[in-house]
Amino acid sequence: MSSPTEITSVSQWNQTLRTATAEGKTVFVDFHAVWCGPCKTIAPKYESLSKSTPQSVFVRVDVDQQRAIASKYQVSSMPTFLAIKSGKVVETIKGADPAGLTRLVKTHSGPNPPVAPLPQEAEDAKTAGNTAFKEGQWEKAIEHYSQAIIIAPESATLHANRSFAYFKNSQSDKALIDARKSVELDGNFGKGYVRLGDAYVGVGGKQAEAKEAYEKSLTLLPASMRTDVQSKLDKLGA
Repeated sequence: MSSPTEITSVSQWNQTLRTATAEGKTVFVDFHAVWCGPCKTIAPKYESLSKSTPQSVFVRVDVDQQRAIASKYQVSSMPTFLAIKSGKVVETIKGADPAGLTRLVKTHSGPNPPVAPLPQEAEDAKTAGNTAFKEGQWEKAIEHYSQAIIIAPESATLHANRSFAYFKNSQSDKALIDARKSVELDGNFGKGYVRLGDAYVGVGGKQAEAKEAYEKSLTLLPASMRTDVQSKLDKLGA
């Protein structure tokens, strides 16, 4: 039994997720701030739950110190609590709600089926692909993701990432192939269905299929990630 771990770097965060995924453990996250009164009020409850739930991993993230992590998960109010399984957010709770936090932990504490992490070479190629993507270098991103897929062909995430890079590079036919492969590999991967919807939009003439894919993703994505998808659906209905 131990207290929640304070995350002090992105690398520590990434390693925590990888290790928990490999061990089949849920990661519970408390996004907080030193100036947040409600965060301080509920902190003892979070610590108590961490000590009574040794099969899970409990961490805390200061939103002012780790802005990149907070931004990635679209954290806009504190405290915000996440439950993450196999690297994916399965539920989000906002506010200092002791009963809700207790339910969150009891519902998602696991244990979960362990998932083997990507081989380091594939992880490095994925990281390079992500960097190229952020810089708008679509072809370079595709190249890196393809290298990673050669090493780890059963990764739904890698196929979804390459699908989006193909989509951005106006290669929607290839984007569709990768998106279909992503959801085939993991039928509960919300982002895979988002990429499938994007690919259908890019191909053209597949509005019904795109709508179905986006709607499926909304049933799988955490609330914090649904706004963008809803916007895509609204555009389809326009």
